[in-house]
Amino acid sequence: MRRIILIGFILISGLLIFAEAKFTPELREYDFGEVYEKDGPMKYNFEFTNTGDEPLLLIDVKAG
Repeated sequence: MRRIILIGFILISGLLIFAEAKFTPELREYDFGEVYEKDGPMKYNFEFTNTGDEPLLLIDVKAG
């Protein structure tokens, strides 16, 4: 699960390099520790800041 989130983040980051807005994440990865299937799905909200000069548009965003 952690790898999927990290891969998704890397893909999104790569696409946003070409945008005029600057996409700055607060954390690049999050360690969930030991995860057990019986505990159910794990969640974490990544926070991002637009530190560029142009508005940042997120289009066609899908949850994983």
